[in-house]
Parts: sequence; structure tokens; C-alpha cells
Amino acid sequence: MAGAPSEDEIMAAIRASGYLMEQEVATQLEGRGMHVRTNVAFEDSEEGKSREIDVTAITRVAVDEDAKVGALVELLVECKNSSNPFVFIARPKNEADRRSKPEEFVFPFEYKMKKDLSAGRSTYRTFPAFNHLGFDKVFDGHVKPWKAVQFCRIDRNGKGWHANHGGLYDAIFYPMAKALNARRKERPKGSQPQDWRYIWLYFPLVVTSGDLFLVDTSADEPRPEPVDHVSFQRELKSAKLSGTFMVTFVRQQALEKFMADVVDPLSELCRDLIERRLAFLKDTELPWAE
Repeated sequence: MAGAPSEDEIMAAIRASGYLMEQEVATQLEGRGMHVRTNVAFEDSEEGKSREIDVTAITRVAVDEDAKVGALVELLVECKNSSNPFVFIARPKNEADRRSKPEEFVFPFEYKMKKDLSAGRSTYRTFPAFNHLGFDKVFDGHVKPWKAVQFCRIDRNGKGWHANHGGLYDAIFYPMAKALNARRKERPKGSQPQDWRYIWLYFPLVVTSGDLFLVDTSADEPRPEPVDHVSFQRELKSAKLSGTFMVTFVRQQALEKFMADVVDPLSELCRDLIERRLAFLKDTELPWAE
């Protein structure tokens, strides 16, 4: 009979499991002053079962107590402890991509353009808060000229390597979309004038210990280029989960860089809107523009 595992063997098994990685990520986000929870349960809207997200982290980045307006950033993090790299296939964005708005960003007010017609009549059309408030100029996933359209993991296959995409969407992307959908349903939704209203920025993240690569298919000779993070967007349609969802893959060693380069500029924009441009934020009737 084999003997008991040594302390080193126990720790090697624990490290390989990813449990320590989850705690490392949680501790790193706590170091940024975020309120962190691990192994957070949510209801699978399609199967009615309880699922878990590895780490959630939330922070309030701005508030006006008198106006009852606030801004929050919330991360939903799945940790993948793997030495195998993820590779993303990219192509240039088209006009429809440039008009898209992330469903992960929720805004407290709806904006309408008003056009006066004859005989005291007028007409209205909505204008996206994402664009009106300037998030389209700051959000990294929107500003980039390319989009990731496919992804795979490079796995061993005998003596060679295999681009494995089988089951990755169901195992990674779909559960993240379900977690986001469940969390959005839980957020407070102000409907009365006296209710609090929020800018709420959700970031579904897959933090991986492995490398990330991007292959630009528009290049003359496409090659894998190392990257620190990649945002991947996909439309889902099912009985209880429909919409266009974005999940961002981040190298664990580059998590702080991602926060500084991607999340912090959005947080600063929220602070600017609430602390210095509150009237602009709350003015929902806009002049007509052709």
C-alpha cells in the first residue's frame, strides 16, 4: 500500500488544483480596497441549480449622497490554473462593431433627443448612455480596432499540440454569462424619484495562470503575439439567456496592469461625472442631432 503523501506532495497537488490561485487573486483585489467574496453562489437560470463563481469583488468609486447617485465597479472572476495557453483569433472591427455597446455596463438614466415639429408637436429618439457619457472613448474593449472572433486552448496531443476548442464555450463563456445575468438581476433598480440610481460596471473575467496569444488574421503572415488581456464577445440565444456578452481573459501576472489600464480610467470617468458633472449626467433631454 502506498504511503501517505508528503507535505511537498500535498502542496503540489493543492497548487495544481487552482485553490491557491483563487485566494491569491482575492487577496490582490482586496489590496485595492475592494470588497471580496470567494465561492459565491448564483442560480443557473436555465437549470435552476446553484452554481459558483470563484471570486467576486466590488467597490464604490463615486457617490453623491444628496442626489442619491453612485457608481460601482464589480468583477466576476473565474480562475483557470493552467500552463496551457489560450489563443484568440482576431479580425478588424466593422461599422456594426463600432456601434455596439457593452451590456455589462448599466446606467442610471436614459437619454433622448428631442426634435420640435410643427403645430406644437415633437418627436424623440433615444441616444445610448455609453456614448453620451463618453465611455465609448475610454473603454479599452471598444476603442481597440480589432475584435476576437474565436478562441482555443493549445493542448498536448500525443507528441504534438492540438488547438482545442471543444467544450470551451460551454465550460467557460456560457457560465460567465449566466453569472453576470444572475448578478444583474440582484442589483437595486431605482424607479421612483427618491430611489438611489447607479452607474454599475460589471467585468466578467477569466484569470489564467497560462499565457495569452492573439493571432491577427488581417496580417500578411499571421503569427501568435503575446498579450496581457483579451476581451471576447459572443451573442447567446436561449429560452432564458439572450444577449451579447463580453468576457475578458487576463493573465494572472498582469491583473494589476489590467486594473490600472482598463478599469481605473472608467472609474475616473464615473467620478468625474458624479463629482464634477452631475448636472450633465442627470440632464436626459438632448438637442436633436441629424
